[in-house]
This record gives sequence, structure tokens and C-alpha cells, in this order.
Amino acid sequence: MPEGCAAAAEPVEFSPGDLPALREAGRRYRRAEPSVTVRLTGTVVRMHRSGPRGEGMIRLRVLAGAEIGHVRITLGEEDYRIAGHAHLVGLPVRVRGRLESRGGFRRLTGAGELVPVPVDDAERDRLLKALQANAETAAFFGEACGPDDGD
Repeated sequence: MPEGCAAAAEPVEFSPGDLPALREAGRRYRRAEPSVTVRLTGTVVRMHRSGPRGEGMIRLRVLAGAEIGHVRITLGEEDYRIAGHAHLVGLPVRVRGRLESRGGFRRLTGAGELVPVPVDDAERDRLLKALQANAETAAFFGEACGPDDGD
């Protein structure tokens, strides 16, 4: 669980009359969701940068550090290079930053301290197979649905 977040509480019961207030509270929370500092571990599933050098954006499939599926991260040139190498050899990476929600997408801002995470051969093979299956699915839907939006 990220630092600064409360532990899971006991279940709370609501009546049907509470629904309008709960919906409004949910809308307000999504608009004002606080950012928190996290250390995420995940596999790089997409990489993009506008040229051969400089910063770039990655999408990380989150394995640990927050209860989210994916997060977008803008990295400096060196961290982007490290993420690319880890992706090529099937290693997850660990990175630190502030988890934010903008327009329904999760972003890690102020990212740094990106390092590859060593895993045993069996786990690495499992991760590589999962990445390959995701790439094949993405390629199929990309062909069926048109060009990628670049995220």
C-alpha cells in the first residue's frame, strides 16, 4: 500500500437514499484525488519518444506498489534507455515518483531512481510470455481498430 494511504476499513452499509450523495462524493474524489509518492514495480509494455534521443514516455504494467493496472511515465534519456534494455531482456523495473490521476489516466510524475529488478529464470520466462501475448493482442486490435493513439 502506498505511503500516506489508509489501510482497508470495515465494510459500511448504505441505504438507497444515500446513492445521490455517494455519486457526487465519487465525482468530487475523482476530480481531486490526491497524488501520493510511490515506488512501483512493473513491466514496460509500451515505449514512445519523438526522436532517437531525449526523454520519452513508457507505459508500465504495474505488478507491485499500487493497486492499478497501468501507469504512464515520462522519463529522461538515461532512464528511458534503462527501461528499454529491461524491456528487451524481459526484466521488470522499479521506479519512484508521484502517482497522479489526470483525465482518467494514471501518471507517475517526477519519476526517478529507475532500476531493473532481477528475477529468476522461470519468472522472467513467464513475464516474457505475458508480454508477447499482450503484444499479439495489441497488434490484432491495432489492425482492427486503426492506428495507435500514441499513449
